[in-house]
Amino acid sequence: MHRIQLLTLSGLLLCTLSGAGEAQSRALAVFGYAGRDLPLSNLNEEGDHFRADWMAGGGAALQLSTNFAIRGSVSAVKNSWEGTSLELSDSTFKRTFVSFDLQAGAPLVSGFVPYFIAGAGWVKIDPQDAEIEKFTKVAAHLGTGINYVIDNSFLALMLELDTWVYHLGGLGYNRIQYDIVILAGLAIAVPL
Repeated sequence: MHRIQLLTLSGLLLCTLSGAGEAQSRALAVFGYAGRDLPLSNLNEEGDHFRADWMAGGGAALQLSTNFAIRGSVSAVKNSWEGTSLELSDSTFKRTFVSFDLQAGAPLVSGFVPYFIAGAGWVKIDPQDAEIEKFTKVAAHLGTGINYVIDNSFLALMLELDTWVYHLGGLGYNRIQYDIVILAGLAIAVPL
């Protein structure tokens, strides 16, 4: 995990330095989205897992140049738990995902901007069962998406596919958890 954080920080520094001469393409954007969280991991041989559910979130991005931005985002989802290993009075888990990412994209003449994101953050897992304590895990965040800028305006539609990877060492499990998230949303940009 330390390599991912070091690579992300190095990329952010490089983008900040390389974008210094391109002030005309700088912008501050805020965005909101909703989508489907699809937890992929069975955490034991019996098949214990989080069930798929709807997620919502948002964030802000600083466009450093035509091709690079740094961004932060927060998302929340309430998943039900399915399995036999945990005895729960409430099988709901609230999970909050926080990430800081480098976004690299290539604007096209048509108004589409395909992009990739890579970063790190954390996942806070808050069981709604009062007998189980909440905990936080460091996570890697990778994704790809496409923005569509509406007629050269300050509005853009976004569609994104994310992957979250973290070690679920709590709840008595010792496995890597993978979450795939499909998101759609709206971004508003203000030139700087």
